[in-house]
Amino acid sequence: MSVELAYFELPFRSPYKIGGKSLSARRGVMIRVKHGRRVGHGEVAPLPGAHRETLDEAVASLMEGIKNSTSPMMPSAAFGLSCAHESAAASARYGLAGAPKASDIGINALFSGSAEEAKAAIEAGVFAGYATVKLKIGRARRAEDHRLIQTALDLLPAHVRLRLDGNRSMSLAGLVGLLKDVDARRIEYLEEPLRNYADLCELSRRSEVSVAIDESLYDAQALEHVLGAPGIDVQVVRPSLMGSLEEVEAVITRGRINGMDTVLSTALESSYTIALVARLATVMEVGDRDHGLATAGLLATDLVEPAPIVAGRMTLAKTLPVPRLEFVAADRFTLPQQARS
Repeated sequence: MSVELAYFELPFRSPYKIGGKSLSARRGVMIRVKHGRRVGHGEVAPLPGAHRETLDEAVASLMEGIKNSTSPMMPSAAFGLSCAHESAAASARYGLAGAPKASDIGINALFSGSAEEAKAAIEAGVFAGYATVKLKIGRARRAEDHRLIQTALDLLPAHVRLRLDGNRSMSLAGLVGLLKDVDARRIEYLEEPLRNYADLCELSRRSEVSVAIDESLYDAQALEHVLGAPGIDVQVVRPSLMGSLEEVEAVITRGRINGMDTVLSTALESSYTIALVARLATVMEVGDRDHGLATAGLLATDLVEPAPIVAGRMTLAKTLPVPRLEFVAADRFTLPQQARS
């Protein structure tokens, strides 16, 4: 077996804001594992503001794992190395053997912007065919968020349901007030919008809308409080924040045992990882919901050709795409200085 690595940098079409930071590019390392004639790939790309580890720390963890033939300690490194090994092994367990189990999967549209920008996007047909649209809220004043939500409800077809993602930025009273005159039947769920996770059940009760957890999955104290709680019906899982594919599977299983569907997403990784996670969605018992994998359009360039999304359905290719990079042996790899931050 041999392990090779390649550094990559993918610019965003426009600066991406997360956790008080503005990112100009996605930086990461692609792993290539060779088992005889079989080749597999895995991506290590911790996202600042989402992952706790930096890319430098993740690569150090990866190197340690390669050296000792163990799973790395850092989640993003464990995820990438696991993907490389399992794709090389053509693992049916993770949907990586031959053609995918399904030819396509449902995807939610993603929007972050003002009510005016949403109106223009809807009129331009950006969301045509999508059954679910995810709106980012909590970044502007309540009146502006209300205009955004109402614009989407007024202009989108009546069957389209919204996912409102507040990224733990809002108060219980503020959000209940925001949703006061909104048709709850058109809201699929509220994605971890509150600063205080202890208020999530009360939010669902008052708003009569399901709640999805995201950030709480990576917060042991919060998870103990919300796992399986009334009104919390969905978990949004970003695999590279969890660890190896085995650990991701365990999280999905735990959620199912506690009565939750799983929506799979990514941490803005390349279209290679999006394709791999889409395959994972076809073999795991995640429930029948659209997944959050429509992020390739945020990048100006990519490592592979993005999977086409037509009418809210992502087409899955018969084989995983192959990243276009120049690899070197792991023991000769050095992370560029600009990536060490």
